[in-house]
Amino acid sequence: MGLLKRFWRRLAGRWLGTVITVNGTSMRPTFSEGDRAIIEPGRYRTGQPQRFDVVVVRTPDVDREDIKRIIGLPGELIEIRDGALWIDGLAIEEPHILDTMPPDWLHAWGTRADEYVVLGDNRAAPGITDSRRYGPLSRNAIVGPVTRHVV
Repeated sequence: MGLLKRFWRRLAGRWLGTVITVNGTSMRPTFSEGDRAIIEPGRYRTGQPQRFDVVVVRTPDVDREDIKRIIGLPGELIEIRDGALWIDGLAIEEPHILDTMPPDWLHAWGTRADEYVVLGDNRAAPGITDSRRYGPLSRNAIVGPVTRHVV
């Protein structure tokens, strides 16, 4: 019976979604420590990740799953400079960010055909791991989109 229950849980999670609990402060103010949300791994089977989607990713250097926001899409030049996000030379507004980034931060990534840049919303929080640490992520590292908060 335990095997059937695990099979059903895995199948339901893939197609209907899985409840996750947010750990850490990297996504504040969008998500806080202990918030619960639904991740739908099957959603990207028929569509592509979009800029500003909140997703769960598998981090390459820590071997864990983390919640982040997609900032850069395949084939783009993404920069953090002058306290702002720049994509292909254009400043991009980020309504989900409360505080501006320090003007002395300099980061730049060029993405390949299947790569994405992901960042937390709380960029200045200490110890945050995102593309500033591990670079662009391949499409395979994106588990799925977070579709809603759970109360």
